[in-house]
Amino acid sequence: MGNTVRASSNTQVNRDHLDSVRGQIGFARRTSEETGPEAVTPGLDQPMLTYDVAIRNGRPIANELSLDREGFTLIQHKISCATGGGLEVLQNSYLKEMVPFIKNYFNASWVVPQLHGGIFIYSDEGHSVLPTQVVKDHGEVIGHPAAYAHIDYSPIAGPMIAARENQLQGVQIRPYSRLLVIQAWHVLSPIPQDSSSAFCDGASVFDTDLAAAAYGRDGVSHKTWLLHYNPFQRWYYFPKMTQGEFVLSKGYDSEDNWNPRSAHSAFVDRRAEPDVNPGESIEARFFVYYD
Repeated sequence: MGNTVRASSNTQVNRDHLDSVRGQIGFARRTSEETGPEAVTPGLDQPMLTYDVAIRNGRPIANELSLDREGFTLIQHKISCATGGGLEVLQNSYLKEMVPFIKNYFNASWVVPQLHGGIFIYSDEGHSVLPTQVVKDHGEVIGHPAAYAHIDYSPIAGPMIAARENQLQGVQIRPYSRLLVIQAWHVLSPIPQDSSSAFCDGASVFDTDLAAAAYGRDGVSHKTWLLHYNPFQRWYYFPKMTQGEFVLSKGYDSEDNWNPRSAHSAFVDRRAEPDVNPGESIEARFFVYYD
């Protein structure tokens, strides 16, 4: 899947032997007997615990990663407007570049960007929680990304959110054979960064690791998936990301056989170099349709 060259590696590596860092990630409590530091997760209706997780360097296996297997992949593609400038730049220039890229990469019939509650600029300087700023009701500048393991939309929520977005944008209703929810994550800050996003290999997530939860924000509530902690889960990140690359992940697929559970979370890189830059990034979601 995809027409753009992915990040590549010439060396086959045993994934169990990849270099890794430790990061703290929140997980849904599995049982009442499970104990540990509590994770603060505004908007969620379930108790969460923090675990110290090994997060592997995914760069040596970047050419092996697949949206249809692990659920995420690293893309080498320069986005000219992936710089600072605030949400106005993101909503206009950024989406004008990304929508045709997504359509071409997936060979899709049409693509609808999620403007309402689906575009974020994360700016976590000093790791402080900054006031949320809503711009034109379409996107947000947020102090920090979510540091807990989650899949944004449950299977029942994916098509519902897509239908809502079509209605809000006035997009004509059309029949489709397949719907994907695709997320793009770009780093804005120069290297090295003090924080990153971690992505869980969908093949390492079991049915019993999934916890349905209600998530509410700005008056809109929908079902999401949280993860219970499982030591067999394989987490990856891509250190020192540049503006010439980004991560694509699949959050929903109407074809169940092509629906990896690609959970993700933010984390603070404890091995970051002394003169690190505060992490800044863009996340956007796209509804990808096929006739």
